[in-house]
Amino acid sequence: MITDAIPNYADLGYDVSSAQQSTWDAERARRRRYLRYYSGAIFKDKVPLDAGTDEDAPLLYPVGINLVKMLCIAQAEALWGEWEDDIVRWKVSQDSEESKSAEAAIKLAQGILTSNNFASTAYELGLDRETYGGCAIKVGPDLNNPPFYIRLNRIDLDGFLPVWDPENIDELLECYLYTVLTREQAMAKYGLKTDKEKILRVEKWTRTQYKTTIDGKRVDAYSGQNPYKVVPIVYVPRMRSESWWGDALTEDLINVQDEMNARVADMGESINYNCHPIKWGRNLPTTFNSAEYPLDPGELWDLGRTIGNSPPPEVGLLEAKNAVPQGAFEYVKFLYDWTRTSTFTPPIAFGEDQGGGQRSGRTLEIRMWPLLRSSRRSRAYMAAGLRQMMKIAAKILLQKKISDISMHAANRFLENDVVPSFSPLMPKDQAAIVDQIVKLMMTPTPVLSLATAHKWLGLGPGEEDRVREMITDPDYQDLFQGKQQGTAEGETT
Repeated sequence: MITDAIPNYADLGYDVSSAQQSTWDAERARRRRYLRYYSGAIFKDKVPLDAGTDEDAPLLYPVGINLVKMLCIAQAEALWGEWEDDIVRWKVSQDSEESKSAEAAIKLAQGILTSNNFASTAYELGLDRETYGGCAIKVGPDLNNPPFYIRLNRIDLDGFLPVWDPENIDELLECYLYTVLTREQAMAKYGLKTDKEKILRVEKWTRTQYKTTIDGKRVDAYSGQNPYKVVPIVYVPRMRSESWWGDALTEDLINVQDEMNARVADMGESINYNCHPIKWGRNLPTTFNSAEYPLDPGELWDLGRTIGNSPPPEVGLLEAKNAVPQGAFEYVKFLYDWTRTSTFTPPIAFGEDQGGGQRSGRTLEIRMWPLLRSSRRSRAYMAAGLRQMMKIAAKILLQKKISDISMHAANRFLENDVVPSFSPLMPKDQAAIVDQIVKLMMTPTPVLSLATAHKWLGLGPGEEDRVREMITDPDYQDLFQGKQQGTAEGETT
């Protein structure tokens, strides 16, 4: 949500340089422009008239084809793959030691995400990245959220004012977070009584301190020394090539969406005039009065009378032989296809088979390759952000020394031993994984461990213990032997 504009950066209560203010202003202006396209507010714009603004002016883009919203949502959904129970799972990094502390670390990470309803938050974060170029996550302690005691919050980017580390763009030296509160929110949250309709809340974080002010007044309960020695905010770009803020997908769609809407509107206008042609008349009675010849559909033009003999009146229609040339439809189709191609979303990703997509899994993978490649790149940035998020959470838990939390488990995140794992991008990926596991484990000398097989399947280290317990269970042994005997009899028959 885009909040009210700050009238003056002095309202933040801090001395901010003009260069930093210019950077923030440019980014906030860009985001507001992106929001106009994503929300569809751009479709309320009207055709500018020479005489100035006219409430009766026609809409500039009456059809309202919203490519920005459609493709941003499509890419945000593709990021997370075909997940079922958990939108993100955690696993021990390749070649790291499997241990009880690693298993505890994975359970801790999954618990933190689940207790924060991360499945829905993840979609919001992914959508922010596509629409605005990046997303921001705040990590903080929450003693009212046992047994994991960590709170994850998506940050409204319009109130996100960072100061980047020039030598490490993944770290923040300082960060301002501002939120516009209503009078009721200020009273319910902080017990602040005021006659103002809107109150500005500002948080400032550095590596050594944090401070919260409401209506310019310091709130001691939310201010003090920063015990974590890190700004507890993670910024995850969609992709970085031009700026630290990241490259938004919206920027690539704005011009082509405007062109496509304009041309479709022209086609619609042509069809409208052809369906409701202008009438013309000649040698009409003198009682007919037409002060002008309007161009609106269904109007009548009086072309005057013929001098001399009195010919009979005539009435006709101004019809276009070809209201919309075939090339116009082909041009619009080209724009639509090119837009999806340039944003790595092939037609088959929207269920448009175009022949061949159902012939084989390999064919489908080739047709989906642009989207798969784009999603893997997006996952690289998101995985780095999630690892940083869990590092901050581990630092908070270690500082709080909560008895319910294993310190060994928290340390595994600081050592980069536990990493996020995403679901397959296509349903066939899981079948390919199972096929590969079966082949590797059925060789005369197995070349794949049970722990690695479970990691590939995304089952977690606890599944290995459950399998071992099941194998030693007498009831399972009887059932397994019965199945083996039945299979042997069937083969004999």
